[in-house]
Amino acid sequence: MTKVQLELFRTKEQEERLAYKLESHKKGQLKREKDFNTIQGEFDRAGMIEDLHYKIEGKPVWSSEPREFDISSYKEPRVTETIDVEFFGATIKVKYDKYYSHDKTVNHVVGNVSYEKKSNWKNGSYTDTILFGNSSLVGSYRNVKASTLKEKIEDSVKIAKNQKESDSAQMKTINKKMKELQTKYPDADLSYDTWRGTSITVNFNSGSYIKLEQYYNGNWNEKSSYDANFRKLSVEEKMDMFNKQEAKKSK
Repeated sequence: MTKVQLELFRTKEQEERLAYKLESHKKGQLKREKDFNTIQGEFDRAGMIEDLHYKIEGKPVWSSEPREFDISSYKEPRVTETIDVEFFGATIKVKYDKYYSHDKTVNHVVGNVSYEKKSNWKNGSYTDTILFGNSSLVGSYRNVKASTLKEKIEDSVKIAKNQKESDSAQMKTINKKMKELQTKYPDADLSYDTWRGTSITVNFNSGSYIKLEQYYNGNWNEKSSYDANFRKLSVEEKMDMFNKQEAKKSK
């Protein structure tokens, strides 16, 4: 069925739905252009630089493209129509760095940025302020000025770099200690963990293990241990062993 034939068979309700969707699309694209111009204008005024602080995806021009619209109701068989509509082709996103400890890499992230306009009454008139949001940079439910967002972006680069350097130093310390332990206990199985601190677990063939934790002063101390042979002893054997231990000296 040709487009002309389809138009002849449209119901009044389908015509209204199509008109509504076309108008909604137009409003959405006009808002997209307005958002782009607003964000870029505020970013430029704050001294933000394209490809350093933010990235433009697409081109800030209008173009026509075909788009399929569903104009049927939920009670009807699906009816669609493809119409050429105008699109604004660009969006602005912020660029920042983030360190991922699981693979020890600094990632250059391109993220969405939202904005809101706040009006404040001052000296007998309203003053508009544009505030921007990105949950990774400024947290959820909080928007900041473009100048503050710029600082957050620049801080993210420093923070990610420092985290990578700190992790690198931490791994050097862990590798040094593990090499020392492996040399002393060649048959033991060693593993490490950097979640909520730095620890090394030494598993022995007997099933016993000891977990060492590094303190802030750099020393390694026992965090926990398990004696497999002790667990095998009967109650009487444990009491006999305790009975043979040296008496505790009074202070």
